[in-house]
Amino acid sequence: MDFNNEHLSRFRELINNASSIVLIPHKNSDGDAIGSILGWWNLFHKLGKKATVVVPDEVPGNLGWMHGASDILVHEHNRKNVLTALSEADLLMFLDFNNVKRTGDLADDLAEVTVPRVMIDHHPDPEEGIADVLFSEVSVSSTCELSYHLINALEWNQHISLEAAECFYAGIITDTGVLSYNSSNPRTYLAVADLVGKGVDKSLIHKELFQSNSLGRMRLLGHVLCNKLELMEENGAAFISLSLDDLEKHNYQPGDTEGFVNYPLGIKGIGVSAMFTEKEKDKFVKVSFRSRDEVPVNSYSEQFFSGGGHVNAAGGEWHGTLEEAIQRFRDTLPEFVQKIKSK
Repeated sequence: MDFNNEHLSRFRELINNASSIVLIPHKNSDGDAIGSILGWWNLFHKLGKKATVVVPDEVPGNLGWMHGASDILVHEHNRKNVLTALSEADLLMFLDFNNVKRTGDLADDLAEVTVPRVMIDHHPDPEEGIADVLFSEVSVSSTCELSYHLINALEWNQHISLEAAECFYAGIITDTGVLSYNSSNPRTYLAVADLVGKGVDKSLIHKELFQSNSLGRMRLLGHVLCNKLELMEENGAAFISLSLDDLEKHNYQPGDTEGFVNYPLGIKGIGVSAMFTEKEKDKFVKVSFRSRDEVPVNSYSEQFFSGGGHVNAAGGEWHGTLEEAIQRFRDTLPEFVQKIKSK
């Protein structure tokens, strides 16, 4: 994979000169976000570099097995130590996001840090001025895959340890639905092959990621499919809604709803899926979108839910009640889909 030589040289120089690197993913981190920051964290330790991972909020339980996860600083629980790490940093790396607002409350503290920044991400339309060096490529499956190719371009492949390979592999697998979407380019499989060749236990990682569910998550999924899934058949759409009460009754833990938004797409005739998750009672709702084929949910989310993302996978937010968010979806999606289909 080709990169801008000037950017590569600048990135290498920043790393070589850095004495303390802080790695940061987006809020509500998924496998690609945590996989990429811990993959780089392990690489930097192999290079003899001091590196610290700072996350906006709690890491999902099914990702806690990754090497380095126990050393992560969580901003919402440990702001004091996060501020210390940021004050000591001479290089920040942003991974799997391209707008600082995606770091939630951490964004205010990041605004006070004036050291160089590097962004590595695969989402479209990066925020202007977000970093001094940008590696932004929407054609790759994941930030973990982009990181792998970038490490190769830096000629550091030999420094990818087993622990780093496990992290990068996990990110690629989770962001492609186990290579079922966003994975048509042969270079993705070459990356996976090389990572597995470094000793990655594919079966064990799949077990950790997909077969280590809590009883609460399984019961919550059953509740969602039986009681919280609604269809808008005339528009080829479906949505899931989860209130705070729903989450509390099922002992919700961060990461428990990961992947739920994909289930409606398994229904014949459904091409758009949404999930509305209440985060603050009557104040804030997190929204996730998925689609098939031609419906660009990133454009829809940007237009109606202050969000964005990929063509077939996007996120957004709603400041108001859960019911208002759902009604917004009901009111706006039909016309949006009709315009797309009429083009």
